[in-house]
Amino acid sequence: MISRFFVKRLSVKKGATVVTKVGRKRLVGVVLLFFFLVFFFGFGVGITQGRYKDVSLALQIIPYIKFNYYKPVSLLHLLDIYVQKGNIQDLLASLDDPYTRYLSTEQYAELISETEGSYGGVGLYLEYKEDQLIIMRPMKGTPAEDAGLLQGDEIIAINGEPTKEMAQEVAVAKVRGPSDTKVKLTIKRRNNLFDVELVRTIIKIPTVEWQVKSDPVAGKIGWLELSQFNENTAADLEKALAYFSEEKVTGLVLDLRYNPGGLLNSAVQVASKFVRNGPIVYVQPRTGREMVYPAIPYEGPEFPLVVLVNEWSASASEIVAGAIKDRNAGTLVGATTFGKGVVQDVIPLWGGGALTLTVANYLTAGGNSIHEKGITPDVLVGTAEEKEDLIQKYTDDTGGDRQLKGEAYQELQKIDEKQKEKALEVLREKILHASWQEKEVA
Repeated sequence: MISRFFVKRLSVKKGATVVTKVGRKRLVGVVLLFFFLVFFFGFGVGITQGRYKDVSLALQIIPYIKFNYYKPVSLLHLLDIYVQKGNIQDLLASLDDPYTRYLSTEQYAELISETEGSYGGVGLYLEYKEDQLIIMRPMKGTPAEDAGLLQGDEIIAINGEPTKEMAQEVAVAKVRGPSDTKVKLTIKRRNNLFDVELVRTIIKIPTVEWQVKSDPVAGKIGWLELSQFNENTAADLEKALAYFSEEKVTGLVLDLRYNPGGLLNSAVQVASKFVRNGPIVYVQPRTGREMVYPAIPYEGPEFPLVVLVNEWSASASEIVAGAIKDRNAGTLVGATTFGKGVVQDVIPLWGGGALTLTVANYLTAGGNSIHEKGITPDVLVGTAEEKEDLIQKYTDDTGGDRQLKGEAYQELQKIDEKQKEKALEVLREKILHASWQEKEVA
C-alpha cells in the first residue's frame, strides 16, 4: 500500500466532497477578465513557449484556493504566480504545502483505489518526508519484504526516472501496475545506492485484522491492527469487538502503528467505539464555523485498552489516538506520532482530474494542535531516534550487502516487538487493576 498522510473527506462511491460551490460571481469575473487580458496580450507567445496549456485548470483551481485554502492568500498573488510560471503545478508548488496538489485523471483514480481493498503493487508503505520518497516499511509477505527493503530507505528513482519533485500520486502510479509486471526501484540507504527489480502482485489490504491471544497473566486478550481508515473500517471493527465479547477477552490492544490515515468520517466512527461521548475532533477552516465531530452513539462492549502508535501513525490515526488519550479511554504506548494536523478536501474538476486542497486545521478531542508535533505516548518505547541509530549502525559501510539488509530488518522488527511487549505489560496492569476494583466493589 502507498500511504497518504492526510485526512481526506472523500466519498468513493458518490464522488469527492466539494468544499464550497464557488458562486462568487465577482471573483470569477475578475479571473475571467484576467485570463482574457493574458490571452490578448501574451497568451499566444506563452503557448509557443509551452506555457498556459492548462489555463482551463487554472480557471477552476484559482477560485478554490482563494476561497477555501486554510491560509489567507491574495488573488493577485495567485494570478501573478500563474503568469510567471505558466502552469498550474508550479502555482500549487508556490504554496509550499505538500498536501495541496493537482491530480490527473489517472492519479485521481489511483487515490480512489486506495479505499477499495486491493491493487497491483509491491507492498510498500511510502511517504514523502523532506522532499524524499521514504519507505515507512514493507508489508509482510510481499515482494518488497522479500527483496530486503527496509524502513527508512529512500527511493530515488522508479524505472530510472528520478523521484525528486515527482508528485506523490505520480510516484504511486509508477510503483503500482498490473500483476506479474516488473518495476525497478533505485534505493538510497545512507551513502549506498543499489537497484531492486520487483515483480508486482495483487496486494490485498484488510483494514482491520484481529485475533485473540492467550496471556498467562491476563487470560484472553484481543489484538486489533488497523492499516488504514476507509469506508469499511468501522463496520469491520464492530465485528471484531463483537467477536471479542463472545470470547470474553479481558482487554484490548489497538495497533495503529504505520497507519497513514484515510477518511475523516471513518476516524470518527472508529474513535466512537472507544470514546463514548463528547467531541472526537474539531476541524477549523480559515473561514466559516468550527466543525465539531461528536462521538457517535455505540452500545457495544467496553474493555481496558492500550493503543500502539509510532512515528508513522498519522492523520486519521492521530485523531483516534488523540481522542483516546485526551479522554482517558486508554493508554498510548510507543513513539511520538507523525504530526499531521491539517485536513484536505478532494475536489473533482472538469476533465476528470481533481484537486487535493488543504482546507482546515484540526484539533484533537482535548483541543490540542498536533501539526508538526505529533502525539507523545503515555509510555515511550522504540522511538524514531532509536530506529535511526540502528539503521546507521547497519549501513555506514556495507549498506549494500544483502545479508546485512536482512539483519537490519530483523533488528527493526525487534524494536516493534519491544513495543508490543510493553503494550502487553501495560495492559496486564490495567486488567489487574480493574479486577481489584471489581472485588472492592463486591
